[in-house]
Amino acid sequence: MKILLVNPPLSLEERYGSKMKKFGAISEPMGLAYIASFLEKKQYNVKILDAAVLGMSLKDMEQFLKDDCFDIIGITMLTTAYSAALNTLRIVKKVSPHTVAVCGGPHPTALPKETLEEIRDLDIICIGEGEYTMYEIVKTLENNGDFTKIKGIAFRQDDKIVINAPRPYEKELDSFPIPARHLLPVNKYSLTTSRTSGGRYCPTVIVARGCPFKCAFCFRIFGSTFRHHSIERIIEELKLLVDKYQASQVNLEADTISLNKRFLISLCDAIISNKINKKIKWTCESRIDTIDEDILKKMKEAGCWQISYGVESGVQRLLDIIQKGIRLEQVERIFKLTKKHRISIRSFFMLGLPTETREESHQTIEFAKKLDADWAQFTLTVPYPGTHLYSLVKNSGDLKSKNWDEYNTWGGWKEERLPYVTGGRTEEELRELQKIAFYRYCMRPKIFFRFLRKSLSSFPEFRKILSGFLTLLTIKEKRQRL
Repeated sequence: MKILLVNPPLSLEERYGSKMKKFGAISEPMGLAYIASFLEKKQYNVKILDAAVLGMSLKDMEQFLKDDCFDIIGITMLTTAYSAALNTLRIVKKVSPHTVAVCGGPHPTALPKETLEEIRDLDIICIGEGEYTMYEIVKTLENNGDFTKIKGIAFRQDDKIVINAPRPYEKELDSFPIPARHLLPVNKYSLTTSRTSGGRYCPTVIVARGCPFKCAFCFRIFGSTFRHHSIERIIEELKLLVDKYQASQVNLEADTISLNKRFLISLCDAIISNKINKKIKWTCESRIDTIDEDILKKMKEAGCWQISYGVESGVQRLLDIIQKGIRLEQVERIFKLTKKHRISIRSFFMLGLPTETREESHQTIEFAKKLDADWAQFTLTVPYPGTHLYSLVKNSGDLKSKNWDEYNTWGGWKEERLPYVTGGRTEEELRELQKIAFYRYCMRPKIFFRFLRKSLSSFPEFRKILSGFLTLLTIKEKRQRL
């Protein structure tokens, strides 16, 4: 049984637009790497084809599939990569009609019935966590078994679409082996300049899954219960990255890494006692309301150089609408504490939230400037399937498009129309607003010199940062209109 797992071809220009493509991240497809390692553990022959990072065209994909034969092909699908996945599936069935095509990821998990109805070349959808489900799909095909007995899938049965009972989330994450990076072209991956310190290669280590918070814009594909790998298992993966891949920095990934204070403190202690903090630096994401001074002090000692915080808005009314569960005063306090411990900050903001006025958009930009993180990112509000925001917008009739390619938070830099525009605003206004937010934040002398200092040790990085500032210089503020 030969299995191919595919990250479909989606270019940086398709994701970020022509002007921002050079600044985009190219991340490892960790979901596929986890599934691959689990299947290898079960003694199956698995390959991963990351067509996106390899810059493959659809013709390249077709030739690749002609040169090799696979019994099962699994494709990961984000909403923004819907067409890329769709076209890949068409090629799969064109080249090898009898190959079983499986699709997983956030989009088909949120809309399993609709996805099967829309894509006739798709046979099975893997809903939610994919490791055990994909293994059972493979085993059932191998033994000509009964698909109705597999939890967590949707599939075709004659002319009907069958959605089976959901699969419970795996409590013991250590039952999944270390992700199969040996199947990936690791030298081709890089995070954004704002998220790296030193070289661009910064592998991701998933330390936990699940989030109990209820932000309206977020789809919790891993459920609401925080589940983490054991400390020993995380340390093992970190040592592997240092010894085998010469990693000098990593991204410790969890929906909220600081949710369980005891776990995070124990992880930091283990990183320190194993002297890993002498070999690598790490970045992570967290929530404002799960951080305190004890945690920050320990994180810094363990090698944490940066934390990314989702602030979302500078208007309390809007934070309450999107169920963020934080106060603006908390944000200011935690930013000050984080800076006190000399940990760099990346901050995230959303523009065009439901009922957001023009004045409130500018309040958010000004609040971002007041917080003065090392980097601020401004994205347009997109109601992704599976989120409370999607249901809200769909039910209110405000959803403007179901062309999934347009569901892109970087719409200000692209030509497609926006799928959602809050009442009283226009597409043109929001597009310009995203650009102007970056302009007003970044085109301050201290931000320019901050990035300049960071890039002096690398000419390619210096050239990229200079190019970014030149791009921002082309933006002309339309103060009267906005």
